[in-house]
Amino acid sequence: MQLYGKKMINWKGLAAIPSGEQRAKILEAVSACFKRVAEMPLHREKMVGADPALAGTAPIVQTFTDTIDTPDRGYEVLFDEVDMTSSTSKFFEIMGVNGGVTFHQQVPGEEAKLSKLPTSAKAAVEMIRFTGGFPILDDWLTYNEHYKIDDLTADTVKRWFDQKATLFYGLLTLLDSSINQAFDSDDVTTINKACASIITTLSEAGYAVDENSSFYITCHPNLKQRIYKALAAGFLVANSNSEQIVWPIKGVISTAKIPATSYYVSLPGLKNKRGEWDVLNARPAQRNELKLGADHVWTGAYNGAIGEKLQHKRCFLA
Repeated sequence: MQLYGKKMINWKGLAAIPSGEQRAKILEAVSACFKRVAEMPLHREKMVGADPALAGTAPIVQTFTDTIDTPDRGYEVLFDEVDMTSSTSKFFEIMGVNGGVTFHQQVPGEEAKLSKLPTSAKAAVEMIRFTGGFPILDDWLTYNEHYKIDDLTADTVKRWFDQKATLFYGLLTLLDSSINQAFDSDDVTTINKACASIITTLSEAGYAVDENSSFYITCHPNLKQRIYKALAAGFLVANSNSEQIVWPIKGVISTAKIPATSYYVSLPGLKNKRGEWDVLNARPAQRNELKLGADHVWTGAYNGAIGEKLQHKRCFLA
């Protein structure tokens, strides 16, 4: 596997390392690469196609990489990160709607009135640890069969991010039917109604949101063209209608992790949280004479939650 055009492991440089230290250096190189992949910035790429009107629409959210095998990390823009890497706790808390700051008029010379943190209106999110591994056989190193290690480590990266994407998109698809937004005339009208409903219901619930808040749309790849048609519609270039999406759509997240029977309009952040405890890393190799090699275990820990389902609408197609 390559990252920014560079090999994960410098096999030519490995030859200069004593054989007894090579396994440790391999694990070190792979762990460093895993960390770099996780820290890759998300970027926005305009959709291209036969219709020039699509060029000005909201971008597809994806991970920047120079390879075709791009990890699905689009969900990251929906969830605010809670950095738990230095924490000694297996939990982080999502504070309730009443946990924010309340501002009071202050008389000159008067002390500020501090808001009270809620004692019950909060939810605890517990760390989930994931572990997997594979053996590296002695003969692979003896006979320079490095491609086998490359293949296994590349597969480990893909499966790690695939598992993570499944969990976070699953939080979205498992929301109950109360977030459903019925189809209304066309996709433009449906999306406008979804955005308006999110802002209205959140405001009524006491959240500090307004009509300038930006949204993301999450859809199956098969629906990208349809969603972009709706985003490209305008009052002047109307794509056969006189409607226009009047809410800020910051981007479109395309993933096969959700069904193609509907799409989601979401207000990012706020009570959408993802805790990161431990980036995927290698444990010390365990010698296994039965395999004439060493077992290599990889582990990492994370979890997340949607603390307020009012931030999301599931929009239907007809």
